[in-house]
Amino acid sequence: MARQEQCITLDEVWGNLLDGIEQLFQFQTIRYSKWMLLYTYIFDYCTKNSDVKGADLYEKLRDYLRNYLENLCQSNTTLPDQEILEFYTHQWKKYCISCKILHGICSYIHRHYIKRAINAGNTNIHETYPMAMEMWQQVVFRLFYTKIINFSLNLIKAERNQEKIDTETIHNIIQTYITSSINQHGSTSDTRSQILDVYQEYFEDQFLQDTQEFYRQKATIYLQRNSVMDYISLIHQYFDEEVHRAVEYLHPSSVKNLTRKLEEVLIIEQLQSIDAEAKILVHDEKIPELNLVYQTVHRIENGTDKLKNMIENHIYQIGIETDLKIYIESIYNLHQKYLTFIQKAFDNHHEFIDIFNRTCRKFINDNLFIQTIGNPISMVKHLAHYCDKLLRKEKEETNIEIAFHQIKTTCGFGFAYKMKQMCQDIEISETILVKYNQYCENQQVDHKINFSVMILNSNTWSFPTPSNIILPNKLETILNNFNMFYKNLHNGRKLTWLHQHSKGELQTFFTQKVHKLRVSTYQMVILLLFNDSLEWTVEQIHDQTQITIDLLISILNALVQSKILTCTQFLHPTNFDMNCKVKLSNDFKSDKYHINLNTGIQSTEEKNMETFQTKIDQDRIMIIRTTIVRTMKLHQTMLQNVLIQTVIEQLSSHFNPDISTIKGCINSLITKEYLEINSHNKDLLSYIA
Repeated sequence: MARQEQCITLDEVWGNLLDGIEQLFQFQTIRYSKWMLLYTYIFDYCTKNSDVKGADLYEKLRDYLRNYLENLCQSNTTLPDQEILEFYTHQWKKYCISCKILHGICSYIHRHYIKRAINAGNTNIHETYPMAMEMWQQVVFRLFYTKIINFSLNLIKAERNQEKIDTETIHNIIQTYITSSINQHGSTSDTRSQILDVYQEYFEDQFLQDTQEFYRQKATIYLQRNSVMDYISLIHQYFDEEVHRAVEYLHPSSVKNLTRKLEEVLIIEQLQSIDAEAKILVHDEKIPELNLVYQTVHRIENGTDKLKNMIENHIYQIGIETDLKIYIESIYNLHQKYLTFIQKAFDNHHEFIDIFNRTCRKFINDNLFIQTIGNPISMVKHLAHYCDKLLRKEKEETNIEIAFHQIKTTCGFGFAYKMKQMCQDIEISETILVKYNQYCENQQVDHKINFSVMILNSNTWSFPTPSNIILPNKLETILNNFNMFYKNLHNGRKLTWLHQHSKGELQTFFTQKVHKLRVSTYQMVILLLFNDSLEWTVEQIHDQTQITIDLLISILNALVQSKILTCTQFLHPTNFDMNCKVKLSNDFKSDKYHINLNTGIQSTEEKNMETFQTKIDQDRIMIIRTTIVRTMKLHQTMLQNVLIQTVIEQLSSHFNPDISTIKGCINSLITKEYLEINSHNKDLLSYIA
């Protein structure tokens, strides 16, 4: 096609352009040569009129599009709703195609006039296609949007009620909302940065509100007629349906917003019912169903925190609902029941393991029993008593390996390892005793006293410092023989005899009826004196035995109370006569053959329990100091508050260290020159290598 004469004036160029533009918006085909001719009209006009630079021509295009759309709407406002929807989507498609072609024809204006105007800060000017979209929004969309949106939402509701709809129609309508907003950036290529103001304001907000109302009503009705577990299973179906719908014909940005709204109405608003159902499942140990419940809660916003609270509450509830036997069986059963679930449902996730361990500690130290007695240390005592009873039982009565597996699982590896070492000491002692008996036979050591011994490692067992007493010659001889045997067996090891933990059995010959007396070593030493004399003063007994005077008075009172001995006066603990005479009772009688005399004074076991917490505190202080040194050695310098927090975090899985105790340990390490305070900052600590 031959090139036309150049257009000099605005009227000339617009007259030549108008014919092609009208052909374009009558949706007629424009050949490339025609397209190129229209582009050339604009190019020649702008280059020959540099003072105008396309501004007047741009305004002509705006006015044309506005008039075109206003005339289009005016001729179709009386259409029925269904026909309006068809008219809207049909015209929209054709309008977009025409505007894209017009956009290319006006590309020279974009590169020069539009670009300079935008760079100069003019925010009201856009390239042709975004400007055309803005015009559609202002004229057509604002006139019909109420009917269009209502019709779209009704279609979606019909689909939710299992009716078949034309999803392509909704998709096309959604696209008019989305595309209308790209004018905010003035570019058709920057799709990632499209601002969806129109879409969100005119469609998405109402869509999300309708969605919540629909499922809120649906959930209420369903829960009135069905179980919570059926409802929970249905939640996942609802999510799948809505996400599929959003992907098919909504904008991708709606998926996240839609999911959040569904979580709110389907899960959060029903969380109380879900929690109640979970408690029942926990009680009935229905792990697969419980897994489904917790995975449902886990998906909501802040679901991890809510789930942690639920799990902590449920674990604690398991403990409260037990019969509170207090001993290790109930706690072990609690541990196994829930730990199995955490392993299956959360793949041993450390956060949930920590929650579980923390809750188990809470149950052990705060349950109905503790609330009754008002002393959490008593629970520790009960656990210690239980372990002690296990060790005292005959092997055929209990399986020690299984029992200590339970203790290890419940109380921690360190505690269980120490208990295992104790058990090994007991087993080794039995072996050593067999070897000693063989030794006595080989050496022809003849003693008429049945003797047994336990060899306990001082690093594992905790005993108070023993007091020295004088043993009868027969007992002293046996101990010397065993010392010689053990020295040959383990050269370099030293034996310390713990008489306060020993006991024995005596037989009476001074009574008409023979009795077997079960006594402590201290009672035995005292009673054996009466083989040499039937009467002793308190001072003489003390000289012969070297038992501390306060313990001696307590033992004598117990023997007098059992009527095996008599005394000329009551031996008051703080006011007594050392010359008071103690005699063997000639008229002692009892219907029992075995008589246990070792009950009149506080047992060693009970005495040890009094210092049990003190020993625990001492061990914990050593652990805290070790943790502080290890941490400071790693970091070299740390603020004191940061160090304290680090120590708490590292030890919280074992016990909850007190801040004041940690500070005391820090001060102690400063005194011992493991740490020092920075001279310029008193809160800063440094490690001294």
